[in-house]
Amino acid sequence: MGSRKPEVIIGLIGSIIGILVGFWIINYGDSVTDYIQTFTYLSGNLGYELANLGWITLIASIVALIATLLIKSAPRGFGVILVVIGIVLFFVIGTAWVVSGILITLTGLMGIFRRPVPKSRY
Repeated sequence: MGSRKPEVIIGLIGSIIGILVGFWIINYGDSVTDYIQTFTYLSGNLGYELANLGWITLIASIVALIATLLIKSAPRGFGVILVVIGIVLFFVIGTAWVVSGILITLTGLMGIFRRPVPKSRY
């Protein structure tokens, strides 16, 4: 079985940034309400409650972190999970998710389509 180190590194970076963004939205979202409301695509109670958006970001980032750490065992399965998290949260969170979303989606696509180079026997 080949190495999945690039997927793990990119996924870890994206997940950690997502966790930090989640904490930022939970803790400081109300003080920058005008900015935060411009980058959510949700309306109604969920879209206006910034703490909810922060918790969604935090939980999704933790799930992405776990999927990233497990991507070596089932690259295609966990890759699909990462792509879904990355794309869906673009619509839930919006621009605060751009960096995390790109990195997590890239990790998922690499898990699905990349064929790792087999390890040398020497």
